[in-house]
Amino acid sequence: MKLFSIPDAGRFLDLVEQSHGGVTLHLPDGNQLDLKQSHTAQQLFQIMHPGEAGLQISLSNPTDTAAFIRYMMEASVSN
Repeated sequence: MKLFSIPDAGRFLDLVEQSHGGVTLHLPDGNQLDLKQSHTAQQLFQIMHPGEAGLQISLSNPTDTAAFIRYMMEASVSN
């Protein structure tokens, strides 16, 4: 899943915390960070800007997909 806008990083991280599975942030250099388990990854996420390329995340539990899509749709409406 690619994110092009994160208007409320705190709300997004709350969603990560509530997710059933893991949420992995894929960095441009090929590294992967676990947003659910790593406080350092969460801090880095809060200062990152998606830019034109966007930020790539992956979800380990498919049941979490709907909540993340809903977040993105609501965020795009509020901007």
